[in-house]
Amino acid sequence: MGLRRFLLRCLLLVAPFLVVLGAVWLVDPYGLFHPDGIVPKELKLKNLYHSGRTMPFSNLMWKLCAFRREPSPNVLLGDSRLSHFDLGHLEEVSGERYFNFGVPGGNYRTIRDVFQWADTLEGLRTVMVQVSFRGLNSGLDWDLVNEPRTLADAPLLYLTNRRVLEATALNLYSWAFPQFVHYDVLPPDQWQRVLEMERTNASEFTPDTAVYGILQHIADRCRTQGARLLLVEYPTHSDVRTIYAEAGLSEERRRYVDHLRHIADFIDLDQPGLFPDDHRFWRDPLHLTTENQRLVIDRVWGDAR
Repeated sequence: MGLRRFLLRCLLLVAPFLVVLGAVWLVDPYGLFHPDGIVPKELKLKNLYHSGRTMPFSNLMWKLCAFRREPSPNVLLGDSRLSHFDLGHLEEVSGERYFNFGVPGGNYRTIRDVFQWADTLEGLRTVMVQVSFRGLNSGLDWDLVNEPRTLADAPLLYLTNRRVLEATALNLYSWAFPQFVHYDVLPPDQWQRVLEMERTNASEFTPDTAVYGILQHIADRCRTQGARLLLVEYPTHSDVRTIYAEAGLSEERRRYVDHLRHIADFIDLDQPGLFPDDHRFWRDPLHLTTENQRLVIDRVWGDAR
């Protein structure tokens, strides 16, 4: 009788944990076990962009799981400016399917780590790296990849991770009460917030030369594998270019461009006159709208055909 009572108490103690683990497995917010589950895949994808605080982890966690499930020999690597990227239009223009590893908050360390990880899973054929002069600044080398990469290899850790638990709750809440969850709502002062951020970055600019080593390593590996590497400097609004010019960084940027041209094929789209200055074409001074990112696709891949 004592043993039965003890086992019953143990069961009562572990029952809540089993319920939580079961809920995480059923929802599976990042598709480690199954991309759909009780919450539709389309809603899970929307929830990746629910909060700026969780976007970097959420995007990487989802994309590592998705790439492992369906690897692609053609990849895009970069930061949030590859978000809202029309992969369907890219396939129409290039004739190839690409996997988009653009990560909000991503940096050159993220590009290196994701490239090395993807390179272990698939023989890469085309690698497009969205490079960034503003990202050359020192101190922008935070690690975004280690935690999601660890969880992708450890299902039990995934099921008990606090970020995954939080994402599970968000997915269930947004599924049950969609009218109370809002997406993609920029603050009214977003334009000025971004410009202030860029002024700070420009005023404290010290080039991190390790970036060139990262890109050279990727170029050497691509050359060994027979893969094409393309470096693309994404457009920014003229307001941003003015900030860096007024900070006295024009010569540093010229050296940066020269260095990249010696590493791999390089396309510099951050030039006056290539893209319209009209604010309607921009989400903010760094990010083109989805529609106008198609202009990037047409210029990069359309010109290459």
